[in-house]
Amino acid sequence: MLKNRRECRESDTRNGVAARATRPDAELDLDAVRTGIGAAIRTIHSAVLREEVPDRIAELLRQLDQQNDASGA
Repeated sequence: MLKNRRECRESDTRNGVAARATRPDAELDLDAVRTGIGAAIRTIHSAVLREEVPDRIAELLRQLDQQNDASGA
């Protein structure tokens, strides 16, 4: 059974002790994690990036570019 938000937050405490506050260097840790995730995603999907764009999609993109150029966007 799903818990509501308050029940989830209350379950985050262990024996009345709340989770620790973030460390001062936590931002650096998050940047490293984001970089690692980005690299992993690029590796997993590298084959897709090398695929040729289908002609119909390329034509639609050209039309969008022309509309944007005409509108001054």
